[in-house]
Amino acid sequence: MAFQDRELACRDCGGAFVFTAGEQEFYATKGLEHDPVRCPSCRATRKLMRPEDRDFAPAYGVYVSWGGRTPRQLHVASCAQCASMTEVPFRPRDDRPVYCSDCYGDLRRKQEAQEEAEAAAAATRIATSGSDKPIDPFGDAHAEATEPAAAGESAVEAAAPAAEGEAAVAEEALPPVAEVTTEALAPTTE
Repeated sequence: MAFQDRELACRDCGGAFVFTAGEQEFYATKGLEHDPVRCPSCRATRKLMRPEDRDFAPAYGVYVSWGGRTPRQLHVASCAQCASMTEVPFRPRDDRPVYCSDCYGDLRRKQEAQEEAEAAAAATRIATSGSDKPIDPFGDAHAEATEPAAAGESAVEAAAPAAEGEAAVAEEALPPVAEVTTEALAPTTE
């Protein structure tokens, strides 16, 4: 089928514009059945307009997403807290709770207040524990072994029973290790 240039009238400005054979062929390859109704300059102006400035795109309901071009699919769900029906832009699953906007706002405020309280409690713990004595990362067992010896004992004698007990526990926990000789490590060349 041979395409020929045609002259069309613009819907917006009323001026005439040429619908070229190349454009007609492009429309046909894309499966578009209708001719364009606006001239190229009006099409460009319309593309630059914000969705809320357009005369046909509503600013509410299911047509809000993607600038009014694609309808948003909403799913009906029951709120897990107040049991009222609400619409959500995702498919609800049985293992996750769904909240209406009011309940979600309340839940979010509670979570933020809890996070602030935890941060304040952590800051006070750090401030009060930092000045008295250093924090021992090894716990009480290490503190007993590193405390100064009692009167008449040296630090080595005081730490020896704790070290012997720890070594015995360590030996029981580890499996026996095979003896390795230097002959076993030497490379063989045959």
